[in-house]
Amino acid sequence: MDKISEIEQAIKPVLTQNRFELIETQYRREDGRWVVRLFIDKSEDSGQAGGRVTLDDCARVSDLAGDALDTVNVVDSRYVLEVSSPGVNRPLKTEAHFKKAVGQPVKVSTYAPVAEGSLQKNFKGELVGFQNETLEVEDITSGRVSIPLPAVAKANLDLI
Repeated sequence: MDKISEIEQAIKPVLTQNRFELIETQYRREDGRWVVRLFIDKSEDSGQAGGRVTLDDCARVSDLAGDALDTVNVVDSRYVLEVSSPGVNRPLKTEAHFKKAVGQPVKVSTYAPVAEGSLQKNFKGELVGFQNETLEVEDITSGRVSIPLPAVAKANLDLI
């Protein structure tokens, strides 16, 4: 298991219990120190899904996640823990994220071209549908494109 998976395994239960969703985890060396960066949102069952993550929410999750990480000693060395909202152009990673984003503008990058006869790997436009693990994007340059979820290298909302 890689370090990010270990970190997520250690903190997801406490986040779920406190009605937060882990959107993304980063673990990297920056300026000579290890940084664990968590992007959170309010979970669907919080009654505030889609509501703004506040500074108090970030502080609370920082305390909860820090305690969880220190208890199981997942990170071997000293580290800095940062907690943030995913921002307006939040990443889309799970089926639930894509279903929630239907009707919204998105940017999608794929590992390889997905349309026959095209070399295009970057798409920008409206996510018009998501079903059977396939995104339907109305791309601003090439029209309607079907993108299998496993082909997606990176996707995010494109609101700004």
